[in-house]
Amino acid sequence: MTGPVGKSRLRKLLRRPIRSSGSRAFTLVDVLVTLAVVVLLIGIMLPGMGRVREIARQVVCKSNLRQLGLGLMLYADSSQDQLPYSVFIDPRQPKENEIDYAPEDMMTLRLSRQMGMRTQTNWDGLGLLYESEVLPSQEIFYCPSHHGQHPFEKYADAWRTPRVELVGNYQYRGQGPNGSTRLTFIEPSRASIAADGLRAIEDYNHEVGLNVLRADLSLFWWPDPLGLIGDFVESASQDSYQTYGFDLLWDQIDAPNENILPNR
Repeated sequence: MTGPVGKSRLRKLLRRPIRSSGSRAFTLVDVLVTLAVVVLLIGIMLPGMGRVREIARQVVCKSNLRQLGLGLMLYADSSQDQLPYSVFIDPRQPKENEIDYAPEDMMTLRLSRQMGMRTQTNWDGLGLLYESEVLPSQEIFYCPSHHGQHPFEKYADAWRTPRVELVGNYQYRGQGPNGSTRLTFIEPSRASIAADGLRAIEDYNHEVGLNVLRADLSLFWWPDPLGLIGDFVESASQDSYQTYGFDLLWDQIDAPNENILPNR
């Protein structure tokens, strides 16, 4: 039985407030601080996530160029070693065709109706890989990082419409630095024959470099953190290609460790 002393202790215990063993409730200040930390972390992580996405797009772009390289090899095997023809680098074009030497336009896959009527086929350059069914996929000709005027979505319907101009995202060279249009005769064999778009800064798909396909079908990443090529491409609107020549750009890509392009 509980004696008088025990009952007194029990009453004291019952009068004490019960304290929670858990932590105190969050105040408004705590919530605001937590939100600030979350926002800060998101701000730190988002640029990194953007870089990861861009790296993934670069991998897809490189895969596209690899398939274009295989397509060029198959095309050459069935065409007496000849690379796909392009009107933009053919000096034999008659003057009445009004097609000047314009290698910067060799992102074109299919010529416009007017220009195509003056040639045997309105397909041109890399577009001949599709026309000959060597490469049946249309999206291979488009880089997922492209941010200019020639995304695949713009031309999705045009691919099904004959005689409509098509432009891709990859720059075609069409010949080696030695002038050869025969794949196995290009010297040096590690010369570039295709790369990310170079016609204008909007076509410079990755901004900090470009994927390049060589004549030996190897691929490499041309880093451009200082904007050497990017600045030259951007100045195309100031007629730099006409002043210095587009071939100079290919020479620089062929020799990444040399300073060939003029200082801008």
